[in-house]
Amino acid sequence: MSFELVSLKLQVRPNDLDSLGHVNNATVLEYLETGRWDWLKHHKINIKQKIVPVVARIEVNYRKEIILEDVIVNTKLDQSNQSSLYQANFWQSIEVIKKGNSLVAVEARIQVVFIDSTERTLRTLQEFLEGASNSNNRT
Repeated sequence: MSFELVSLKLQVRPNDLDSLGHVNNATVLEYLETGRWDWLKHHKINIKQKIVPVVARIEVNYRKEIILEDVIVNTKLDQSNQSSLYQANFWQSIEVIKKGNSLVAVEARIQVVFIDSTERTLRTLQEFLEGASNSNNRT
């Protein structure tokens, strides 16, 4: 199964800024999460199912400050290393546009696992995708 990169444009809001006038680090995590939700929606993966994705690990590199401007959140599934059936790895970046040039302000690697919401047990990526597919067929 192949999934493409998805880019989402967001507008930085004044309340996203900290006392130094740039986007707070915690808000950056919210932008990344919004990008992942948009990625799921773009690929028609229904998350309203028994098996849900949960962030297990996140690594963030802050490269440049983000001020009151538009940003682009890029999200793609890293399919190069499928070492575990129980996780998916995403690569994300946040870009700012300065004088017509796109600059990477944030890079992140996110590890997601899949949990059965009723049994509270680990499930495979395949089970999650099958559940999402079955949910889409019912709507």
